[in-house]
Amino acid sequence: MQNVMESQPFEYIEITDPVHVETHTERAEEDYILVKAKSCENIPIKDWNPPAYCFTTRFEKYADQLLNFAVKPDDVWVASYPKSGTTWCQELVWLVCNDLNFSAAKSESLRTRFPFLDISLIHDTIDGVSSFEKTRNKSSPRFIKTHLPVSMLPKQYWEVLPKTVYINRNVKSVAVSYYHHSKNFFYRGTKEEFIKSFMKDLQFYSPIHTHVIGYHSLENCSNVLFLKYEDMKCNLPETVEKVCRFFGRSYEQDELNLLYEHLSFDAMKNNLACNYEDRSEGDWQNKDRDARFIRRGQMDSWKEELSTDQTEEIDRWTCESIKDHNLLDLFL
Repeated sequence: MQNVMESQPFEYIEITDPVHVETHTERAEEDYILVKAKSCENIPIKDWNPPAYCFTTRFEKYADQLLNFAVKPDDVWVASYPKSGTTWCQELVWLVCNDLNFSAAKSESLRTRFPFLDISLIHDTIDGVSSFEKTRNKSSPRFIKTHLPVSMLPKQYWEVLPKTVYINRNVKSVAVSYYHHSKNFFYRGTKEEFIKSFMKDLQFYSPIHTHVIGYHSLENCSNVLFLKYEDMKCNLPETVEKVCRFFGRSYEQDELNLLYEHLSFDAMKNNLACNYEDRSEGDWQNKDRDARFIRRGQMDSWKEELSTDQTEEIDRWTCESIKDHNLLDLFL
């Protein structure tokens, strides 16, 4: 149901799925809404009609700040669908662009070094200051994290074309990781319920398939680098080389070895500047691993958590959602 004037840039659509309507309150999803960009004229993708994406009713309040966010030529963006290896990629990009300054990276939270531009679209900030204002006020060069789909990037993005790294991950791994992440913050449903709504494209920033394909379609744009989480796990040096080349940086082998160690899973999960654990909780290292922000760091941990039926259902959903089967490798 459209509830805004036709002249506005976004269409706001009520979720009518009967299961969602019946259970959204008990699962803490009562403010979810679908939002569709009405015009994508400036986006260099042919024959493209992006869908509506899942946000909250906060979107309308911040729509102008999103559209009119001032993009700078020296901005560095990391984009992704949630739980696709974003934090890992952010730390890699920040270090490559900052002369591998490990002491600075460890002394200041990644949240501060690399603010999340669009968090205000889905959650209230603690201090009431919008994430768009906080990001705007960062000194240059700014490092910006976003989960926005291509169709919802600020208008100036397409004029300025800042360097952007997008990271993608196996959709089954995302589903499991996203459930644990949501449960630890606000979600009150079961894993089974979450996965079903995930496959109905009713979790934040969904649908995942068009989110990934949108950025993948920009591969020929010189300002976009497309990475895969699984490639980083299998061959981190090769991924680091791609990122260095993309940003025009070069480092000696002994420096790179220190970077590989810094980016190892054990180092990341115990790095308070990256792992988003509460510094005041002295016992945070003994938390259940599924209750931590950096959880397992494995490629195929979904095999331990999804049933055979769930695995087959997600794969079938992916195959049905992707019209071009040449793109299936992005998700399976």
